[in-house]
Amino acid sequence: MATLIFTEALLTTGLGHLGRCTALAEKLLEEGESSIQMILHTDHTSSNWSFPCQVQSINWKEKNQLKEFLDEYNQTTDLSGFIFYVDSYLAELEIYNTLKDYCSELICIDDDCRLKYPVGSTILNPGYPGLYLEYNTEKYKILTGKDRVLLRKPFREKFEIPKRNIPPQKILVTLGGSDPHLFSEEILSLFVKNFPALEKHLVVGPGFTNEMKLKELSDKNTFFYKNLSAIQMRDLMVQMDFAITAGGQTTYELDRCKVPMVMIKTAENQEGNIRGFVEFQKGQVIREPNELLEILKNNFFHTTDID
Repeated sequence: MATLIFTEALLTTGLGHLGRCTALAEKLLEEGESSIQMILHTDHTSSNWSFPCQVQSINWKEKNQLKEFLDEYNQTTDLSGFIFYVDSYLAELEIYNTLKDYCSELICIDDDCRLKYPVGSTILNPGYPGLYLEYNTEKYKILTGKDRVLLRKPFREKFEIPKRNIPPQKILVTLGGSDPHLFSEEILSLFVKNFPALEKHLVVGPGFTNEMKLKELSDKNTFFYKNLSAIQMRDLMVQMDFAITAGGQTTYELDRCKVPMVMIKTAENQEGNIRGFVEFQKGQVIREPNELLEILKNNFFHTTDID
């Protein structure tokens, strides 16, 4: 069945939703679906992204633009047989209602019960968060759990996982597309001061506003990365001995690469995901970057190892 995927990639939203919608498109193509388009609202944050399907850029969250797009599409192709997926931090309920009027099935990708979605929709919560939310199973079909996680193709393929160094020699810091709390500065400062011999690998998202400051804080063992493809990100992860990560989609990628990690919440909709990793996989979480020192000391280093 033909599919349209509606999502966004903005400096204010990061790239998590785009990552899992890319994975969704890849998965649908592998399952034999030949007609897939992604309808993307973007401010060019995604300009270096690799897409597996056709992409059309419009602000579909604006009702007039959305209806114009759908009506024009409907003139050549009957949308009533389509499945629509929607993955958004920002779309209002009115937009979901409009989309549902045009398609055969509306699948709402959700993290934290953000809206009361149109009755009869399917809610896909791909990961742990859906296990803790009280979705109305009489109004919606619910798909959730870790087995529903949408991983990009390089993370689903077979690949070699090398032996980790203990204590770690290479640490990855990956906080998503943006860093509104400037956690990257605190984390990098902590590592440069206390672990100068460690290799510190920091992924700088397109929404970071502090790149120059990070370079000022770095040392000779600090390495920065930008605009990584999925396979580049995977190959970087598998080399790492330890990671500090935001609590979103990247946690599942690190988990697939079997990289020990500490999570820090950078957005409210990560709460259920972090809770799942803590409860089901004994994951470790911090509230502030300065808590990292104690975790590393207790798990990897003796006090005398820390400068």
